[in-house]
Amino acid sequence: MTAAVTITQMTVRQLLGIKRLIGFGLLSLFPAFIFMVSSGNQGGNALLESFIGIGVGLFYFVAVPVVTLILSASALGDERRDQTLSFIVLRPIRRSIIGASKLAAAVVAAYVFTGTGALAMGVAYGLRSSDWNYVVPMLVSAAVATIVYAAVFVPLGYLSERSTLIGLAYVFIWEGAIVSAIGSLANTSPWRIGFTAFLALAPEEAQFVEADLGIVDPNLGSTLITVAIFIALSMAVTSWILRKRDLV
Repeated sequence: MTAAVTITQMTVRQLLGIKRLIGFGLLSLFPAFIFMVSSGNQGGNALLESFIGIGVGLFYFVAVPVVTLILSASALGDERRDQTLSFIVLRPIRRSIIGASKLAAAVVAAYVFTGTGALAMGVAYGLRSSDWNYVVPMLVSAAVATIVYAAVFVPLGYLSERSTLIGLAYVFIWEGAIVSAIGSLANTSPWRIGFTAFLALAPEEAQFVEADLGIVDPNLGSTLITVAIFIALSMAVTSWILRKRDLV
């Protein structure tokens, strides 16, 4: 347990540099800023539609994946490229613990930004509408999307030096084009999984977008099961590639 905490803490510190704090902080807050500026005198359904439209288009589809992609790909990828991973894998630490620690660090580091952005969106809507029922759904859904993206991108960052390009192609081509055209593939889209959690917790009037996103019958329980599957697969892949490294 001590080794896991140490690896997690060290990785979080490595991931949260000053430049990233500024850049990713601004990116995460940008959707809330745009909502506040663009919503103007809107009210009722128009305000809610603007909130969800900006939330989907800028927060879930851009801010969350971009922030989580870069940080998660760096969790193992930077250590491999800097040749410092050997100092960890040569110690008597189970590969599954190393993988879990790196995944946890990626989630914590990314959620610093995605959670802040989600809170800002929820508060912005609350200030405009006096309806604060969207703060918790935003925070929970951002956490879900962040975890799933990290589960995908942590092992990818180790496997390929072009992980950022591959990840961006996954986000904008696979999620943006293919999954949008084939709604049955929604469970392969991390931000849609997160948004399913949002719809499961949000008031009923927010449900008008579920069909357009390929989401059917939002259910928090099934969403959490999907998250658990992504985590398990990520752990298995990461543990396998770390064991394989020992043979190189």
